Amino acid sequence: MNVAILGAGNIANAMATALNGLDDSVKAYAVASRSLQKSEDFAQKHGFEKAYGSYEEMLRDPEVDLVYVATPHSHHYEHVKLCLEHGKAVLCEKAFTANSIQAQELLNMAEEKGILLTEAMWTRYIPTRNELLSIIESGEIGEVFSVEADFSIPLSHVERLRNPELAGGPLLDLGVYCLTFAAMFLGTNCIGMDSTCMKYETGVDATDFIVLHYPEGKTAYLRTSMVSGGKNEGRINGTKGYIQVYNLNDLSKYVVYDKAGNVVREVVPKYIANGYEYEVLSCKKALEEGKLECPEMPHAETMRIMNQMDDLRRSWGVVYPFEAEQMKAVWDRDNDQSILETYNCETGERKILAYFDYVIEAPNWSKDGKSLYYNSKGSIYRFDLETLSSEKLDTGFCNRCNNDHVLSEDGKYIAVSHDAEEDGKSRVYRIPIEGGAPELLTAMRPSYLHGWSPDGKTLSYCAERNGEFDIYTLNASGGVEKRLTDAPGLNDGPEFDPTGEYIWFNSVRSGLMQVYRMKADGSEQTRMTHDEGANLWFPHVSPDGKKVVMLAYKKGDLRPGDHVPDKNVELRIMDADGSNMTTAVKLFGGQGTINVNSWAPNSREFAFVSYCKK
Repeated sequence: MNVAILGAGNIANAMATALNGLDDSVKAYAVASRSLQKSEDFAQKHGFEKAYGSYEEMLRDPEVDLVYVATPHSHHYEHVKLCLEHGKAVLCEKAFTANSIQAQELLNMAEEKGILLTEAMWTRYIPTRNELLSIIESGEIGEVFSVEADFSIPLSHVERLRNPELAGGPLLDLGVYCLTFAAMFLGTNCIGMDSTCMKYETGVDATDFIVLHYPEGKTAYLRTSMVSGGKNEGRINGTKGYIQVYNLNDLSKYVVYDKAGNVVREVVPKYIANGYEYEVLSCKKALEEGKLECPEMPHAETMRIMNQMDDLRRSWGVVYPFEAEQMKAVWDRDNDQSILETYNCETGERKILAYFDYVIEAPNWSKDGKSLYYNSKGSIYRFDLETLSSEKLDTGFCNRCNNDHVLSEDGKYIAVSHDAEEDGKSRVYRIPIEGGAPELLTAMRPSYLHGWSPDGKTLSYCAERNGEFDIYTLNASGGVEKRLTDAPGLNDGPEFDPTGEYIWFNSVRSGLMQVYRMKADGSEQTRMTHDEGANLWFPHVSPDGKKVVMLAYKKGDLRPGDHVPDKNVELRIMDADGSNMTTAVKLFGGQGTINVNSWAPNSREFAFVSYCKK
């Protein structure tokens, strides 16, 4: 297997050493840099056969079997994409990309092209990982209840770490090893996350404290810093002892202690070369077996860690400049025009009702079939289907309504999710349909309404409690809420079916956002869609209970847990038993396109909003 290295920096030297430590079945074949002189010097130093002065030129070489991407993580997206476009298998250095949207796009591209792509998180490949797992599985240190990790080095003088344009900060560079250490020895079922970040003067993270929560009270305590340091170690705590691990980035030594703190043994692992070689050997085996990922670092785990780092940065308010531009392009909706439409499932007719020179969202169909209700600029409006005119409802102080609003079955009330002025967090209120004083139903926040039971007695909503988004129900007149889901990740969009027996919802528990159904008491949670190419949101059941309409984003267009506006999306229809899914409408929309319940009383039509730019 001929291995080529894209980039000739420090970490490329480490990989070159590893390649030269292997037998003749793996060849240190080529290196490419933007500087031909640098490539030639590197090739001469490490015995590479070829040196290229451009990445494209190397990737056109038909003899290259595997490319190791050794550039900074701010450039991984660009360079991995370039490799895939040239049909080359890729081993990409960590962090895989700057964010999960980039990561998902690359993984989708590799899958579509049938090309091996894997992340070079080398601690997952080296034999030491399995040695440590064997000790844990043997019961020698008892049941593991916590993990500690600290990877901190004073690196703020390094431009790559201090510069937000280069996705700087310690999280993606050092902290990713801490997150990986926790995942390797506590598992991937993280059910909650608390963190604190101290920022550097440039706006990137400087020191991060992270606590990860797992089932049965297991916990990971993590720290990473680029302004203080000299620490690179982890600890696995068990009920009968613990293991101290030195160097999170290569697990270079570990010491096993008993419960009293006595040393049982100290182990310094021996590698073929320097540890990097095990990534290459895994890629070689995967290529020989025709696999598209390496089992040591599956794509799902790459995405889970990327999502975890995105969530951390989002909570800290750390946004890289290139991400800010992406977000602005999506969320700056000042130039959006809205088109209110209906779709007839029997005829396939798509009918435009009205144009608006601003954003409207989430049309509900009234119970008598004569009106639509939508929200715009924080207010709720009634749209008369006969006169095609709108009037604003009197919602009292609820003037910051988001696009979660539901009509009661008897048509007497509308319940809204209002972002309270005092803290900006959403609570649920009930308001007479003809207007009047709002009545608070959910004191806890944030809470986002989605469903109202047919008998009018129960509301269903998505709520964040202790860092987790789950589905809850509550008596329509208020009271104590009941939690129905506890699967890791986002659970959202709950809506009662016409019988009130089931609640439909969407959940990211499978790795993609998919549609599920459960009994109204939370039991029998069943996955109803299995679309591996899309993230599916907001299932809405027709009044006759026969059809379900939902919103579909193409996988890779965004994180599975996001539902942003201004995207090319689809409205899908399927039978209520989960069969016969078809695409009804393709449109420019997303967030705000459909809402509970979008169906007309006749179960033949549903309403939606599409968007266009002025």
